[in-house]
Amino acid sequence: MIIVYASITIVVLSLVYLGVVAVKTSKETKSSLNDFSATAARLQEKVDRINEETNNLTNTTNQISENIQTKKETIQGVIGEAKETPEPFKNLFTSIKNTPNPQKETTDERITEFGDRLIDLWGRYRVKRKSKAE
Repeated sequence: MIIVYASITIVVLSLVYLGVVAVKTSKETKSSLNDFSATAARLQEKVDRINEETNNLTNTTNQISENIQTKKETIQGVIGEAKETPEPFKNLFTSIKNTPNPQKETTDERITEFGDRLIDLWGRYRVKRKSKAE
């Protein structure tokens, strides 16, 4: 009978020890689960911030693309207008060039007259020089 009581005692002590170990393990597991939950919450917070930054970056990229497209269209319009501009300028310069300028004609006449006088003086000089040489 002693063996039975000893066996029962061993079983009861084993169950008590099992209970103590189970409670201790449960507390440690609960602590680990709380740490894991806190870590998961921090990780989720960081993922949310990354998603928010990704959305902001996407919005900014879209705005930049729209801005570039608008500026590209504006520049293409300016280039198109600039390509059409030379013809009116050519017409303007042609009309200015063909417009008579009384001052220029007077100046041209003076230059021609001055040139004629120089040629006349040069001719007289050569005649005098020839006559002295003879």
